[in-house]
Amino acid sequence: MAQQASLFDGGSARAHAVTARAGDEGILLSMEGGWSDDVPSRLLIKLSEDPKRVRLGRTDMQGWSLLLEKPLAPDLVALVPRGEGYGRWIDRFGLVPAVIVCAVLTTIVLAGGYLAPHWVAPRVPMAWERKLGNAIVGDFGRNRCTGAEGQRALNALVERLEPGATKGPDAIRIATLDIPIFNAVALPGGNIVVFQGALDEAQSADALAGIVAHEIAHVRRRHVTEALIRELGIGAVIGLFAGGVAADVQQLLSLSYTREHETEADSDAIASLLRARVSPKPTAELFEHLAVEQGEEPGFTGEFLESHPLSRNRARRFAAAEQRGAQYRPALSEDEFHALKMMCRTDESD
Repeated sequence: MAQQASLFDGGSARAHAVTARAGDEGILLSMEGGWSDDVPSRLLIKLSEDPKRVRLGRTDMQGWSLLLEKPLAPDLVALVPRGEGYGRWIDRFGLVPAVIVCAVLTTIVLAGGYLAPHWVAPRVPMAWERKLGNAIVGDFGRNRCTGAEGQRALNALVERLEPGATKGPDAIRIATLDIPIFNAVALPGGNIVVFQGALDEAQSADALAGIVAHEIAHVRRRHVTEALIRELGIGAVIGLFAGGVAADVQQLLSLSYTREHETEADSDAIASLLRARVSPKPTAELFEHLAVEQGEEPGFTGEFLESHPLSRNRARRFAAAEQRGAQYRPALSEDEFHALKMMCRTDESD
């Protein structure tokens, strides 16, 4: 049984009046003047359908469409392809299996996003990091303290915690910035910066030693690169290392580590202090002092919401590491510590 239809051939916007009927392979179209076309069912797709009409398309001809008015002729109903309820591959396999597959793929992507930085970071050549780290430190300009005696004392503190750390291809390079806030930051390429505010708060070299040891742990465990990859993405980090992306110093100074990273760094710092025979108690006292200044309230909720451990809880960890009867030695001499605290107040030529 034939019925009238409108054909858009894709070559013009004009609709052609055609007759549609069941053909040998699909729908047979004919037009006055003798034109005809037998369109195979395998090439037909349903573009749209509403209560009044069905619009079909062809997979091999862009812009081609056939508009059939309802009700359809009985012999054409079987030739009209089913519509795609959710999308071609979902309709093929079913909604429930598709949902399960999507859930599995989502889990893989999320797990990959979390685990990839941890896997990639240790494999990034230190030479790549050096280039970026040196550029960042160079950008500090006048904020970098230049007191020569203080710098020697700072290097000596690193050497006390990790003998040989300031030498060789993986050397720790540490500097002080004349910025009046309590902070110390690990940067790419084994660079560490200590802010003047941390020197002002530290009452002894032993207290400062715990802070520096914590940052050394971040460097050695490649937490810096891992944090960069997690926050910026692998592509952006490679661009940074290659010098193709401008480094935002403020963003790099404010890199956040996971709570696991912070816990690891504190554990490594405590182990480093004990190996160096430096008491962890002064670091504990410094954290306790900071907790009072910051108005921290004890309790699980506060720590759970913070990626960085609370100072009071860190104080407890360092205090608990104190070994009774141990023979501890000062991290620096009094003269070295004084030079260190004054290095931002002393000109390099002095």
